[in-house]
Amino acid sequence: MGPAEALAELAELSSQVVDAAFLGESGFVLASSGTPERGEELARLAAELLAAAGRVREGGSGIARLEVALERGRVFVVREGGRTAVATTVAEPTAGLVLYDLRTALQRVAEGDAGNEGP
Repeated sequence: MGPAEALAELAELSSQVVDAAFLGESGFVLASSGTPERGEELARLAAELLAAAGRVREGGSGIARLEVALERGRVFVVREGGRTAVATTVAEPTAGLVLYDLRTALQRVAEGDAGNEGP
């Protein structure tokens, strides 16, 4: 499944996600639920949050999941298989479910990539 299809499936399945983007290994936007500008904004946000978490936690380059609680919503960042998913949510999401949905979506993208490999 391609990034755009996985993102559409995520939007359909997860009513708690407001905005989301999938990023490639170097942080470029593979797909975004909003405008291209919003996708770039989410990519910058994910990079900044991961960098800040890395400064707080020794060996922070291995951070796989990150959740930031804000007054009006939350931001989740999930890294898996060289890709990153970043999402904003409603104020009180079911965190475990959002994380599961983001990981599943990233896995679907990875499966799609594996299916596109040559012999």
